[in-house]
Amino acid sequence: MKWELHAHCCETSLCGHVPAEELVKSYAGAGYTGLVLTDHYNDKTLDPMDGTDAEKVEKWLHGYELARAAGEKYGLCVLFGLEARLPINENDYLIFGATPEFLRAHPLLYRGTLPELHRLANDCGAIVVQAHPFREVCMPAAAEDLDGVEVFNGHPRHDSRNPLALEFAAAHPHLICTSGSDYHRTQDLATGGIETDRDIRTPADLVKCLKDNAFTRIGG
Repeated sequence: MKWELHAHCCETSLCGHVPAEELVKSYAGAGYTGLVLTDHYNDKTLDPMDGTDAEKVEKWLHGYELARAAGEKYGLCVLFGLEARLPINENDYLIFGATPEFLRAHPLLYRGTLPELHRLANDCGAIVVQAHPFREVCMPAAAEDLDGVEVFNGHPRHDSRNPLALEFAAAHPHLICTSGSDYHRTQDLATGGIETDRDIRTPADLVKCLKDNAFTRIGG
């Protein structure tokens, strides 16, 4: 079973170009079992929104709700995720294993520090995976503040320098090594992800699969 671990829809991510339903339909057609929708959660996305912090979260969740409904329509399991960016730099962090309730409880997590984000995620059973740590504007974070690293990022319009991410992970054996397409446009379809024999239906199932290393990476 194939799973996409890094994808964006245009309803939530400002850089997304594909509606949630089209995204889900495309992955179902590509033979994937599921995907984690990891829209950007940062100041560029949230600060321009009108309303209270709680209202902004609900607006942000709209893309996920559309994707989940499309998943039921097309037979694709859609799990909640996010790609957070913190104030200190341009690094991005994928959160796997969380739920919308996690975001509702911590709407301002994008204004904190990485150790704070790591603690909040782990406290609810989620994990923090640094996305594309060697892309031009990024840098590898302190390994003790991470549960994993994206060692393959399939984004065709960025040089993510994936071999360097793999070297970084090898130097820190506790890190989970993930792969994702970083889907933003139709041509980004199914360049990454994982393949597993595990029956993943919930965020907890996904985290256990990743922690158990019960998967192979798609793309590298």
